[in-house]
Amino acid sequence: MRLFSRLFGNSKKEPVYGGMNGASSKRGFFGRKKASTISMGTPKKVASKSTSAKESAAPKRRRINLQSTGKVAASIAILMSLATAITLLTLQWQTNREIRDVRIKGSDMVSLDEVYPTLEFLIGQHPDSVSSVDVLEPLSEFAAIRSAHYWVDPSGTLVLDIEDRTPVGLWFEGVSPKLVSTEGVFLPYQETLGSTYPIIVGFGAGDLTETGIQAEEFESLGVFLEGAQNYPTVWSSLSEVGYHPTEGIIALSHEAGVKLIFGSSNLDAAMQKWTEFYTKEALNRGMQTFHTIDLRYRGQIVVKENPDYLQTQFIPKRSGGSS
Repeated sequence: MRLFSRLFGNSKKEPVYGGMNGASSKRGFFGRKKASTISMGTPKKVASKSTSAKESAAPKRRRINLQSTGKVAASIAILMSLATAITLLTLQWQTNREIRDVRIKGSDMVSLDEVYPTLEFLIGQHPDSVSSVDVLEPLSEFAAIRSAHYWVDPSGTLVLDIEDRTPVGLWFEGVSPKLVSTEGVFLPYQETLGSTYPIIVGFGAGDLTETGIQAEEFESLGVFLEGAQNYPTVWSSLSEVGYHPTEGIIALSHEAGVKLIFGSSNLDAAMQKWTEFYTKEALNRGMQTFHTIDLRYRGQIVVKENPDYLQTQFIPKRSGGSS
């Protein structure tokens, strides 16, 4: 029966795979599941997600790059358009540019009313067609102008920057005085300036021209007078000034008419000595006590006192009566 049931029985038993103690099991040896039943689905799904994320990010990056490139191209196009417009406007402005007005600066001795008529012919001309000769040559008729340079501003105004000659003294010829510059050039007389300058003396007719004093000796005198303006004590004390063949530059003081001898060299040192002597001695003793003050010698000042003053001021008075 047992054999019959084993051969012809309807019940089916699971095959035995070599389980422990003959027990039937789906596990393999040592109770472990078969290797084929281990699922690897989860890692595959993760890898699939990361790959799909990268694939989806790539089109976004491409879209961003395309947008950035488009913005740069648009900016370049705008800049090129602006540059072209500016260039065209500049060319048009340069083509239509012209001198419309004249203005002067830096001068106290010439006025626009005097200068404008000589340069009026430049009005309406293109700046590039005007040369420096056209502008500066007409200014040569103004003795007060030492030098000038010019430019045309964007509004079309011709601007003249003028350097005046420096007036250093007064020259009297007849009844009309003239200002004299450092170079000996006669300048237009201005009453507001006349009282502040010493009178220049000692030059004859042979030293004069229509435009100024041409004597060689005036060169050092002009330099002295321009430098004296930097020494207030010296400048304010000069009444008349001239040039002597042996004594050099000489002057008479405003106060008491004292003769001052400055010489022909080391003029700055002489002016420094006169400033010191005047503040320390002349103010205390009075200028009337001096006849001549010689400042030519190094380290010393030679003073000649006024004999007339000494006789009248320092003669002892007799005291007492007759016996």
